[in-house]
Amino acid sequence: MSKISPTPRSFWLTLLTFTTIVNLTMMRATYLHLIEIKANLLRSTWSGMLVLCFAIAALCIWLIIRNSKSKSSIFESLDRIHFANNIWRVGGALVFPAILILIPYIKFKFGIGQEVKNPVYDPILLLLLYYWMCWWMVLLAATALKATLRTSWVGGFATALVLLGVAYEIMVRFNSVTDYPLSLGWSEGSRYYYSSLFLSKQIYGEVFPLSTLHPTRYLLQSFPFLIPSLGLFAHRIWQYLLWIGLTAGASIAITKRTFSENENALQWLTAGWLFLFLLRVGVYYHLEVMVILPVLFVSWKKPWRSLVILIVASLWAGVSRVNWFPMPAMIIIALYLLETPLTSNQSEKISFKKVTQYLKMPAIWTFIGLASALFAQWMYVYISGNAQNADAFTSSFTSDLLWYRLWPNENFTMGVIPAILFISGPLIFIIAVAVRRRTSLHSIRWLGLITMLVALFAGSAVVSTKIGGGGDLHNMDTYAVLIGIVGLHLFGGRVYVEPGTPKLEVRPSPAFAVALVTPLLFLIPMLSPYPRYNESRNQQAYHQLIDVVHEVGQAGPVLFINDRQLIALGDVDVPLVYDYEVVTLMEMAMSGNQAYLNRFYDDLENHRFAAIISGRQFLIIKEEGSFAEENNVWNTYVSPYILCYYESSATIEADGTRIEIYVPRTQSAICPSGNSIE
Repeated sequence: MSKISPTPRSFWLTLLTFTTIVNLTMMRATYLHLIEIKANLLRSTWSGMLVLCFAIAALCIWLIIRNSKSKSSIFESLDRIHFANNIWRVGGALVFPAILILIPYIKFKFGIGQEVKNPVYDPILLLLLYYWMCWWMVLLAATALKATLRTSWVGGFATALVLLGVAYEIMVRFNSVTDYPLSLGWSEGSRYYYSSLFLSKQIYGEVFPLSTLHPTRYLLQSFPFLIPSLGLFAHRIWQYLLWIGLTAGASIAITKRTFSENENALQWLTAGWLFLFLLRVGVYYHLEVMVILPVLFVSWKKPWRSLVILIVASLWAGVSRVNWFPMPAMIIIALYLLETPLTSNQSEKISFKKVTQYLKMPAIWTFIGLASALFAQWMYVYISGNAQNADAFTSSFTSDLLWYRLWPNENFTMGVIPAILFISGPLIFIIAVAVRRRTSLHSIRWLGLITMLVALFAGSAVVSTKIGGGGDLHNMDTYAVLIGIVGLHLFGGRVYVEPGTPKLEVRPSPAFAVALVTPLLFLIPMLSPYPRYNESRNQQAYHQLIDVVHEVGQAGPVLFINDRQLIALGDVDVPLVYDYEVVTLMEMAMSGNQAYLNRFYDDLENHRFAAIISGRQFLIIKEEGSFAEENNVWNTYVSPYILCYYESSATIEADGTRIEIYVPRTQSAICPSGNSIE
């Protein structure tokens, strides 16, 4: 068997390396900050921390050197510690949940990572101390679970990090489930509004066109509208459950296929890790459907069922995202290349005819998958009622590409390329190690897998440069899904090798440990208390907005550019003005849809609306700053025209929200000289 798995020695060497890095980083960062604040190192109590970190790092380095080559080492002795007494088991069961609670509690109690007025302790040094302590608490949590579960050190470490990661991921995402009555952010309310369009006849009394952006996402989010009495809080819970449920479903489906039945514990741990990986990348829940279907139901023994699954998943892709059109076929092809040897026996000769026969089905799947996706999009254009605005479906192809966003910038500190390489690094390492044993799979199979991964990486990187993107990793979703499937097949040992070659199972300790630690590196800094709002102030603002809308609505149509969920959920009783919702308006401005914008300008000039509900409009053009290009697009092609023909009559402020009520101007104002987009 060609098997590379964690051994006690490799695991402990990796753990010592991590501990060395943690302490050297802590020592360097503390020293530099002490120098920056001009502290007296001879008298500062923090000098003791410098000495402690240096001593721990030196001890770790000594242990690494001493035990890396010797045949017998302290690591084997450590691995023989079993904590057999039940007292240890009970103690571990108490210690782990205590640490689970303690890590966020300390962060919240001392306001670590937050702006604190008149802090008692230096906030930078406190932050460094907290992250240093987190590492030791993680190691203690691993020890606790080793004792409780009576597993190996590797098992305790893996279980602790996965459970901590899953708990904190769920906690971080639950912070968006609140009873705040208005939109959280500029586009949150848009999601519920676009979801309502699937039931527009029942909600608005007439049929309106469906969304041109992410229709399947809004379809999934539309189910709560089947119960008209549900409010915004219930819709937020449903969206939260979609994120958790479908991501968990995809993770379980993939790991079920990539592990044997006698490795249930490892399968569930890996599913937990994959859950974190997919959410940290930001693979949206409606896209997980295209992962779950082929991974669960494609079978080489049932080709017709597999073909039906391909068509169904590709139809879903055609109504989801354009860069996902080929994904169902590519997932099935990847499964085929991983699970189907080129030859059936060792003596069989590989001829050109054999290769073409092997590649025949991938070619057919590619054609059928793409054809199904394109057909679904073509049908949706007409079924959705958007035939007159078909250009909206191709807005991605006419938007500006901002290549600098691939690298560290003000929108994304890490940058898209460094971040995705870091977070998928363990999977890349596993594949690289496996490729070194290239005889296990025929070169045609390796070529197909690597070509697809490179193509998806490059394509996803290009999508990330589109204006409006590049602030996170969600546009790298296709690459993340496929490398997850390929990497975990190799990790789980479920790759079907060529006849006569040993089984391929790649589980190197460095990749294993880095993969486990990485999610916590992102999640612990993101931990924050459940948001508390000024309820009385927000309710006052909410009711004030409703009263103002009902008053101005008597004079004519009211255009909700923002917070349109208020109409969808029945909070305000005014007719829906379908056009010019903030997400679509921004997309049309970024893509240069002149016909759409001209209609908007004409409606403004003719004072079609008795009032416009939106965020405050500005004319500032930024030379730099976070999402400066998006700001400039809006402040060039939207704001000037609103301010030209409308003026603010009221301002409504709630926590983190400022809503303006714009009414037709009675006096002339400075207007843009032209409407043309260059």
